[in-house]
Amino acid sequence: MTDEASPQLDQLIAALGKKLELTTTEIADILWLALKSPGDGETSVMPSVSKPIESRKQPSNPATSSSPSPSSHTEPRAEVYTATSSQPGSQGDFLPIKLSDARSLRQPLKLARALRPLMQKIFSGTKVVIDEQATAQRTAENRICIPVFKPALEPWFDLALVVDESKSMIFWQKTIQELQKLLEHCGAFRDVRTWGLVTNQKGKVVLQRGTSKIHHRRTYDPRELIDPTGQRLILVVSDCVGTIWRNGDAISVLEKWVKQNPVAIVQMLPEWLWLRTGLSLGAMVQLGSSTPGVANQNLRIKDVLLWDDINFATGIKVPVFTLEPEMAATWSEMVVGKSYAKATGFVFPSEIHLIDDEDSEPDADSEELVNSFRLTASPMARKLASLLSAAPVITLPIVRVIQNEMLKESQQVHVAEVFLGGILKPLGEIKPATNPDEIQFIFIDEERSDDQKIRDIFLEAAPETHSLEVLNAISEYFAQRLGKSLVEFYALLRKPQVAQIDGFSTKPFALLTAKVLKRLGGDYAHIAEELEKQWKQIDEGEINGKKVLLKTFTFDVATVEVEKSKGRRKPQIIINRTRHEAKYFTENLPNNVPLEMVAIPGGTFIMGAPETEAESSDSERPQHEVTVPPFFMGKYTVTQAQWRVVANLPQVNRELDPDPSRFKGDNLPVDSIWWYDAEEFCARLSVHTKRHYRLPSEAEWEYACRAGTTTPFHFGETITPELANYDGEYTYGSGLKGEYREKTTPVGSFNVANAFGLYDMHGNVWEWCADNWHEDYEGASNDGSAWKEVNENDNRRMLRGGSWYNDPGLCRSAYRDFNAPDRRLDYIGFRVVVAVART
Repeated sequence: MTDEASPQLDQLIAALGKKLELTTTEIADILWLALKSPGDGETSVMPSVSKPIESRKQPSNPATSSSPSPSSHTEPRAEVYTATSSQPGSQGDFLPIKLSDARSLRQPLKLARALRPLMQKIFSGTKVVIDEQATAQRTAENRICIPVFKPALEPWFDLALVVDESKSMIFWQKTIQELQKLLEHCGAFRDVRTWGLVTNQKGKVVLQRGTSKIHHRRTYDPRELIDPTGQRLILVVSDCVGTIWRNGDAISVLEKWVKQNPVAIVQMLPEWLWLRTGLSLGAMVQLGSSTPGVANQNLRIKDVLLWDDINFATGIKVPVFTLEPEMAATWSEMVVGKSYAKATGFVFPSEIHLIDDEDSEPDADSEELVNSFRLTASPMARKLASLLSAAPVITLPIVRVIQNEMLKESQQVHVAEVFLGGILKPLGEIKPATNPDEIQFIFIDEERSDDQKIRDIFLEAAPETHSLEVLNAISEYFAQRLGKSLVEFYALLRKPQVAQIDGFSTKPFALLTAKVLKRLGGDYAHIAEELEKQWKQIDEGEINGKKVLLKTFTFDVATVEVEKSKGRRKPQIIINRTRHEAKYFTENLPNNVPLEMVAIPGGTFIMGAPETEAESSDSERPQHEVTVPPFFMGKYTVTQAQWRVVANLPQVNRELDPDPSRFKGDNLPVDSIWWYDAEEFCARLSVHTKRHYRLPSEAEWEYACRAGTTTPFHFGETITPELANYDGEYTYGSGLKGEYREKTTPVGSFNVANAFGLYDMHGNVWEWCADNWHEDYEGASNDGSAWKEVNENDNRRMLRGGSWYNDPGLCRSAYRDFNAPDRRLDYIGFRVVVAVART
């Protein structure tokens, strides 16, 4: 190793010793392993530690770029990268924002040490190794090499890590991921397998292999985990808050396991909250054993901490511990038969008959809900709830902003107290695969007609300065994400015509900001009134001077990830779903056929594809910024039922065939449509409704398709036939092959939309746009209007979106195609738009 690297090595050793509390032996082991382990395609993993930091992009802040004073003391810090890895900060899409995730495993090394009693070896019943001494002796005696085998030594236990996937567990996903990695790598277990504890459609508690991110997991009976040899530990990770704990279903599952295996609950909540969970169904005790590895039913009750009318002889004994190293160490010592160890646990009755505790909103009024929360919550949780009342948008990232700026001493348990304290509810359904950071929460009475609401009660009790601090901190967070100054961000809130920018919806933020400011009075109230007035004009939904009734609908938005694992032959598709809502109105066509038109907020986006996007072409460039005014767009492509009734309306310019489609079905998209036919459809619809319906411009179509995304698809970096109708025998990026249906599918049949609430924007049928074809975007306008320069020699018209017939690369958000306006194909359809009145 060179002398140049020695100071960095000394710095690394100092950092490991100070920050991670490693011993000299542990540090030596880490360095030895680093030298012996191959990197990603490299034979040497020792990086040049003198260079990486220089190549990282730094914010252009004079305060941070100036040289530090030689006399200033810098604590040892280790920033280690493999020689081939990309380093943080190399992407400049937006400024990096350091948010402290509330602590997960606060003491991972101490927790790993707490499990050391379990690191015992036993002779394997299946694996053998050569007994070198016996082999040498036999060879010497017989003068011929005859190997002698003996059972191999292996870890005593394997581990089944059973993760409760109830809704409340979303707050602990990061903690669970870290715990899973620690258990897999600590060396204490023969094998570590993760299972999900879920309720199936019949209401029965079952197991699923792997994490909730994996799509289409097979279900198993809980008895699958029973090991007659007793050499399997079962750890159930839960906060014991979900319905399955309160109605006893989870206890029934535990009863199947405790008769033959050591079982314990890893409780996410601290001990002082246990009796507010499903654990309250049992009696709190201390358990012990002088025999190593016994099943729970053979544990002894040493002390009763909280008595309950339970038959201890027949009860279900389950140790319970948190992720505090001391509690984990006591449990580990009890498992290996240390007679002095007393592990906290519960004894549950063998029969529990309770009514399902279905999720429902409490009947209490707002003041009663707040009082109930304040009586049971910790002081830190009460303070966090008060600060959240001033937050225009409540999500877990926003909570972390508040923690980072105003409550640095708060922990994840305080977050859980607030979100599970009966004052908040998620806006939409939470599923096991839901990304917790994408869930928006509202106060539980937000949609009620109560005179005084929970938010108001908290705001009245909080100092005005706190509310302003919260507003400023959150506004600055979003401003940085958007690459705006704070002044520019506040200006955006006053522009309803730009309701969407880079995926950020300004409307809900603006309206809730107005509500908070109104409470502060004075000049703040004046600003609030101005905000509300400007946004009310948009909400009234005026089209061509005629008001429409806007309603709200909720829908699933899906994002696709591909998870690659060395342990599996092929990657796994992960589909994350989140609930969103949008505004729409219904146009009632003849014969009571509805046409649903979704409100698309105005906004600015980057149109076209970067050169780095796979399968993109120069026709999708140069990328350019376009500002699109608000408009309404069909939730689906025009269906055959809609086409038929409009085709029977009085002719405007040309005749229409009421049944042109190759594939037949009222709810299938109309296909085999000329561009001229689509124009005539819009003309007849406009006369009938007295609104100006038309085809979308190419810019409007791409803006609506992207819905704030910048990836090749609004689903993400790839696409799957499980979510769209295209030729699934081809793939895009790291996607997987799937079904090729060879025909159109009913509109909306995949039950997922983009973030604006539009369905089937990728695949099914190509969609006509109003524009003429141009070879690229040189000279294109930036106002979202159709590009209709007339060329006598070229009247080709734009097509977008791809179809059932095409490979996924042609279904990308940025992909452009064309066709003659008088050519019919069974994979071409369209959808309509109508403009919002300008304010």
